[in-house]
Amino acid sequence: MGKYTLIASCALAAAATFASADDVKKRTAAMDQIRMGAATLVPVIKGDKEFDAQVADLALRMTYAGALAFEGKFPEGSTSKGANPAIWENKADFDSKVLEFISNAEAAVAMQPNDLLSLQSAYQPLLKNCAACHKAYRIKN
Repeated sequence: MGKYTLIASCALAAAATFASADDVKKRTAAMDQIRMGAATLVPVIKGDKEFDAQVADLALRMTYAGALAFEGKFPEGSTSKGANPAIWENKADFDSKVLEFISNAEAAVAMQPNDLLSLQSAYQPLLKNCAACHKAYRIKN
């Protein structure tokens, strides 16, 4: 292997590593955003906190933004703590679950819940999405 080929190969490998690290940071931040939305909404849904339409709307929008930011942040080789290798072994299924979550988050925002019952109805599909994806693709730390 020539000197320039070796240098180019090292540069490409380094770029891929940095891209993977960046994707891991971005998906972690997106998941944190989704988690904050859940931390706000789940106590309301359980009846532990009062329903507030503005708070619910903001939390749903935060969840939707996090879901959008999550998409495409699992390129090949971007493994991380908590991410099951099954993500890359069953990429089409994983990606379809992410797209379903995005679609359900968008629908929840569009529903504009104005009371506890409508919030429960809007958020229930998202909880099911989270459970299904985490069961198949998350490693508990």
